[in-house]
Amino acid sequence: MFRMGGVTDDDKLDAEATRRVLRRALRMGAPFKKTVFAALGFVVVSTLGILLGPVIVRHGIDRGIEPGDRDVLRNAVIAYVVVVAMAYLAARQQYIFVNRAGEGFLRALRIRAFDHIQKQSLAFFDRYQSGVLISRMTADIESMAELVQWGLLQFIAAVFLIVIALILMLSLSWQLTIVALLVFPVIIVASRKFQRDSNAAYLVVRERVGENLSELQEGISGVRVIQAYAQEGEQTRQFVESNRSLYRSHVHSIRVSTWYFGLVETMGVFATALAIGIGGWLESRGDVTVGTIVAFVLLLAALFEPVQQLSQLYNTVQSSAAALNKLFTILDTEPDIRDGERELDRRGELTVEHVSFAYPGTDARVLRDVSITVGDGERLALVGPTGAGKSTVAKLMARLYDPTEGSIRLGGVDLRDATLASLRQRVVVVPQEGFLFGGSIADNVRIARPSATDAELREALDVIGALDRFGDFEHGIDTEVRERGSRLSAGERQLVSLARAALVDPAVLVLDEATSNLDPGTEVIVERALDRLMDGRTTIVVAHRLSTIRRADRIAVIDNGELAELGSHGELVALGGRYAALSAAWESSQPTV
Repeated sequence: MFRMGGVTDDDKLDAEATRRVLRRALRMGAPFKKTVFAALGFVVVSTLGILLGPVIVRHGIDRGIEPGDRDVLRNAVIAYVVVVAMAYLAARQQYIFVNRAGEGFLRALRIRAFDHIQKQSLAFFDRYQSGVLISRMTADIESMAELVQWGLLQFIAAVFLIVIALILMLSLSWQLTIVALLVFPVIIVASRKFQRDSNAAYLVVRERVGENLSELQEGISGVRVIQAYAQEGEQTRQFVESNRSLYRSHVHSIRVSTWYFGLVETMGVFATALAIGIGGWLESRGDVTVGTIVAFVLLLAALFEPVQQLSQLYNTVQSSAAALNKLFTILDTEPDIRDGERELDRRGELTVEHVSFAYPGTDARVLRDVSITVGDGERLALVGPTGAGKSTVAKLMARLYDPTEGSIRLGGVDLRDATLASLRQRVVVVPQEGFLFGGSIADNVRIARPSATDAELREALDVIGALDRFGDFEHGIDTEVRERGSRLSAGERQLVSLARAALVDPAVLVLDEATSNLDPGTEVIVERALDRLMDGRTTIVVAHRLSTIRRADRIAVIDNGELAELGSHGELVALGGRYAALSAAWESSQPTV
């Protein structure tokens, strides 16, 4: 038998947790309450129509068929048709209003979740795989659709139907009502077991959906690497295994549901048989009429139908509550990078004071007591072995992370006290490989400042010397870059990244190995653009290439998470320390002419 792995007792939602999650969802749905109340009104009308039917049937049989009164029978038939039509029209309007409210709620939830994810720091994306986040935004939200579109109002309708049906059944025959209710203890015991089993089963399904989407996302994003090493078969094998786990979790949840729904249906048939048998005996004694028995059986069917609906609804509630719980976990995640209140000055020294840092969720410090002061307009190169911590220093300077200890200041203002809007205007990071979105070159440059005019856009491209290059394209800067910029070369994609920085016109420019992935010919073009962009700005350069490092005013050597050396190229070479060794290694690796 399939065993549910990966879910601990702490992951399971008990009844109170489920209610808490649903109450929170109801509060979020407050803007749609008018539409919900309208739907609720139609639910009441539809339910009353369903329950009036058996009463009219009883009247038609007892007062029309048995005495042979055709007028009573005709009126009963007309009344029944009117009631059925009324119930149909009300149910249709109920469906429209419920779906309008449900889709509105889901749309608002998607927007809120996406906006919240966009505001998170890099530490958040270190913790969550992109496939898991996509799962939360797609599969988990879609799993709530059934609940918010019909489930909650269906619950109200079912409860209303059960209460009124029981009242009508008791008014028809208290003896038959007691007989029919004999099966309910079995249903109650089975329901308790179903609640426990389905809760755990649906949590596993949600976990497996996230894992499966993560495998899919990685397989598509990494297809170039996969094909380069002919690992298509292995990736397919991993996806098959992930898909098999998802299949098994779904099958297990179906098994949990099947036995329960089958039991409820069987109890309904058994209760109907008892009602007909005992009803026939009571009719022979003159205690009830034939019309009463027929009406009672119809009401009994109307009673067990909402019982089944409540069972199915509980299934839906468990699935939706599990999905909501996971989504709320993300919505409750406070951004690590908080917005401050102080506006940063346009210029000033960038000071790193006794900074230590450990990535969130780990105890190992990747930086220890680093202190550097970068003068206004100075160029500082960060060098060191791979994994030494130089890129981490650059990320802290741009406040992509906050230091574990110490502080980083620009113009005397702690970056943690600065508004994020002024920070992103003053400090801009150009990554190793700039990400391009679908759209044109102009669209991608304008991402840095959507309000920029066409003239400002062209000026930014001209500042880095790329306007003529892109102007030679058939459609100029309106050329479509295709998915992830596949239409452009690596150098052209990086020029777009530099144009973004030029459009913002920052005080501090952080270049995180911005030329490391370029061929020598392309590197020359990008280096020229960098020289223009760095002119007059404080610049932090993370680099391995000696040509880039030599152009810096000072060089900071980061080794094993510590500041090992600091000085100009000539000073550090004369020192004969770590930088001198690195420089010698770089010199020897250059091809001789």
